[in-house]
Amino acid sequence: MLTQVIIILNLPIRNSSSPEHSLPLAGKASRTPQFPITTPQSPISKAMATLEILIPSWPQIAISYSPGLIEVATTILCQILGFWLPCTLYLLIDLAFPTFSNKHKLQSARRQPTWAAITHCFRRVFTTNLLSTLLHIALNSSTNFQFSFFTVTPTYPTARELATDFIYALLLRELLFYTVHRTLHHPKLYPCFHKQHHTFTAPMAFAAQYAHPLEHLLANVIPVVLPLALRRVHVLSFALFLTSMLAETASVHSGYEFAGARKHDLHHEKFRVNYGVIGLLDWVLGTDAVG
Repeated sequence: MLTQVIIILNLPIRNSSSPEHSLPLAGKASRTPQFPITTPQSPISKAMATLEILIPSWPQIAISYSPGLIEVATTILCQILGFWLPCTLYLLIDLAFPTFSNKHKLQSARRQPTWAAITHCFRRVFTTNLLSTLLHIALNSSTNFQFSFFTVTPTYPTARELATDFIYALLLRELLFYTVHRTLHHPKLYPCFHKQHHTFTAPMAFAAQYAHPLEHLLANVIPVVLPLALRRVHVLSFALFLTSMLAETASVHSGYEFAGARKHDLHHEKFRVNYGVIGLLDWVLGTDAVG
């Protein structure tokens, strides 16, 4: 599927003769290097093995396309799989199974967003995603897609790399997101930026990215991307983290009583509690609240 996204973008293919990005091959140029798949012994090992199963053509992709193009295509694919598909699924549950929805929603039916609010949110989020993607393409095109903020190699990340990158990024994201989020609740900043997101006092999945453009950059993009970009992690490690974080934020905004949504739903209901993602800094700084 990653290959299809790259092809759809219709951008330049990497010059495989470039010494910086080419892969040394023995024998025929068409020979694809083989990478052994070991029997997984842990959840992280299973995740690594899953990568190799889901993207068996990764080595060929890595040596055939420029790193900047792979970064853009990977980000688009993560948005589709981690955000748009889960959000659409939650919305379909709302529409197709209203009895189930009303039973399992955290807030009462009278507080749920109207259809007009949902469609408005969808349009704004789609526009934000489109503009973000275009800006990403423009940024990477400035280097003719030869530069990526992440490491692009034909090998798969190891289980240790996946675990280290994920834990590091999760903790740093908590620090960055909590700081930005709580700052946006300052009385002088809230009306200008964060109030838009809190239009949904009873959130729904698409509202996860319903935000002022500056807030979207500072709270949604930078806390997720910056930690891994600073470490120049493997692009597949970045993809796993990004997809999981997108799915998490869609779920906690779904309004349903499952998938750990209760704490963030309380934030939308009460405003000044549960600023963080995993609750660590809320617990340390006394802003933690449970329903």
